[in-house]
Amino acid sequence: MIPTSLAKEVVGRTIELVEANALPPRDPAEYAQAKTALLAALAAAGEQTDRRLLFQHVDALLGTLDADRHSFLRSPVVIRGQQAARVTALATATPVSSFALLDTAGGKVLHWTPPQSMGSMEVEAPAFLKRFMADASVLPGLSSACALVVDLSAQRGGNAWPPFAAMHPLLSAGNTASMVDRKGVRQRYVHPQTLEQIERRHGGEGQNPLLRFAGTPLGVVVGGQTSSAGEMLLVALMGEGERVRTFGATSHGLTTANMVYPMADGSTLVLSERRYAVGDAPVIRGGIPVQVPAAEGAAVRQAAEWAASQSPLCRAPAQAAAP
Repeated sequence: MIPTSLAKEVVGRTIELVEANALPPRDPAEYAQAKTALLAALAAAGEQTDRRLLFQHVDALLGTLDADRHSFLRSPVVIRGQQAARVTALATATPVSSFALLDTAGGKVLHWTPPQSMGSMEVEAPAFLKRFMADASVLPGLSSACALVVDLSAQRGGNAWPPFAAMHPLLSAGNTASMVDRKGVRQRYVHPQTLEQIERRHGGEGQNPLLRFAGTPLGVVVGGQTSSAGEMLLVALMGEGERVRTFGATSHGLTTANMVYPMADGSTLVLSERRYAVGDAPVIRGGIPVQVPAAEGAAVRQAAEWAASQSPLCRAPAQAAAP
């Protein structure tokens, strides 16, 4: 239970943000009905409001938005539980390197699987970048890799910005990935210099191991659980155009860009405010299909073979040895 005065503040702020910033409702009448029900539930409360039931009404309101049901209000209890689960998972997980080398017919290929990142930038970004550099530094033979595969199968949501900053060498100033707001205004969101600054600010020390693959063909692996933050990264890589090819399965389908707002009661509103697009193509809705469908076990191998066959770094030794 929370004081009804506090509940009114949360509801008022939620409605204000939804009507000013969120992707529009699928049906205005459906939204109006959900809003009326929410306000009626609040008006019927006494001095105290059952937060769980109130949040059900809020989620019903958010569910009317044309936003893949990607908007939600998370209570402080849920937030604390998720944080505790995250700490436990990190403490008990067996460390697995995010980098591996694959042998292909065209040469050695670096396989990078950026792990899921959760939480705030101040906490997550330094930890992510530290692990990123450490994983690369202890991989024998990394410098022999002549092509790269970025595997987004572990990107199931959370904070996209730590891996986004780490992959800045793979992204160009001409990238065409955009976010599109409720008014249809497109804004490109890939800015390599800004991402590099984020990497430096949060402790990316030493030379980024992906730098050698700047401008080269990239194989990108996508899975059915690649979701939300993972789909943001996928669209960013697709914005590089023909030098990127995707393998695997259609992504999960939470393809809206969210903003996070702290609320007066300690809860958090996650609000879908933009969709993604590449170039002048229509906005993306639902899951993102891959260019080369492949079973889970075969996608990485196919991506690696393709990347090696296309990369000039893999052809360079043979060219140098030619008479």
